[in-house]
Amino acid sequence: MNTTTQTPETINAAQLLNQFAHRRPGLDPRDYGGGREGWLSYRRESAEISRDLNDFRELYSLAWDILGDKLPELVAAYLMTSSGRLTLQDNKLQYITGQYFPTEYRPAASRCLVSLIWRKFAEQYETGDQTRKAIRRRVSRRVANNYFR
Repeated sequence: MNTTTQTPETINAAQLLNQFAHRRPGLDPRDYGGGREGWLSYRRESAEISRDLNDFRELYSLAWDILGDKLPELVAAYLMTSSGRLTLQDNKLQYITGQYFPTEYRPAASRCLVSLIWRKFAEQYETGDQTRKAIRRRVSRRVANNYFR
C-alpha cells in the first residue's frame, strides 16, 4: 500500500477549482415561487450565475497567463491554508454554503484566483492603488468592478 503524502505540488488544485466552477449550479425554479414574477426572478438569477462563470473563466485565464505552471501549486497552498468557505481537504474541494449554493459557489472560486492575481501584481507595484490600476487594465469592466475596486 502506497501512503504518499499529498503536497501542493502533487495536487492539480487549479484543475479541481476549474471543475468546481464549471459544475452545474443546480438552480431549481421551484425555489422562486410561481407565476410570472417567480419565473422572471429565476431567469435573472440564472443569467447572473452564467455571468459568474464568465468572470471565473476570465480570471482563470489571467491567472494562467501571469502565474504559469505555478498556478496549481499556488491554488493548492492558498486553499489548504484558507479559512474561507472554499478549502482543499483530503485532495477534494470543500465548500460551506452560506445561503444558496447556486448563487455563491462560482464567486467563491473566483475570489481564490483574485487573491493569487493580486499577490502577483503587488510584487511589481508599491501601492495598492497602482496594483489595482494595473490589474484593471487586464480585465473586463465587470470583473474589475466586482473584484478589484
